[in-house]
Amino acid sequence: MATPLPSPSWTVTSVLERSYALARDNFAAFFTVAVIFGAVSLVMNILSLGLLAGLVGLVCAVATSICLTWGTLQAIAGRKPEWEPMLRQLQGPMFGRLLLLGCIQYFVIAVSAIVVIGPLFLIPLWAVTIPVMMIERTDVGGAFNRSMDLTAGRRLPILGVFLLWFVIFAIGAIVIITVLGDGALASLVLWIYGALAGIVVHTLPAIFYVLLREEKEGVTTGQVTATLD
Repeated sequence: MATPLPSPSWTVTSVLERSYALARDNFAAFFTVAVIFGAVSLVMNILSLGLLAGLVGLVCAVATSICLTWGTLQAIAGRKPEWEPMLRQLQGPMFGRLLLLGCIQYFVIAVSAIVVIGPLFLIPLWAVTIPVMMIERTDVGGAFNRSMDLTAGRRLPILGVFLLWFVIFAIGAIVIITVLGDGALASLVLWIYGALAGIVVHTLPAIFYVLLREEKEGVTTGQVTATLD
């Protein structure tokens, strides 16, 4: 029988605080990246391009996640990420593979929402796929398997962090809609608000990856990020 893991050294609250602090301390760079990709999605939606807009939105969401994951790992390693190097990850040798991974993951999670319970299972299961591939240079299948291994025994608190941020930002969105209605101004404010929410949530995969590697494998942050370009 496998020995159960002891209680983690981190808590849901500590991860919430850390994700907020990373987004705050690197706000200019993170927000610039989020707004650039968000603007592309916004234009596609305004043009009412249907399925094409949805596909572009998916790609932009994944690209945002890739760039901000790289930036978060840099910040965790003690370096100050800038928006230009983050965007240059689009030209990196791993970008195509990371994009494929992210698109598969995001699409499957979105489809699983049809049965409601799906995302609650898949989000913590696949929480660290992108940093796994980025740091360990795995293939797509290897990234999913490695994420499942690293998150084993820790999925409930991981889910708790994602759900709490979702609830917090959902309440904010409801307030905005209540105050501004559903006009053009509300759409603009919600777009900016969505970018703000994104720079916080997109720090989570990198945070969890480093915490889980430290906890389960006894490696230091410097060792985890040593292979980061």
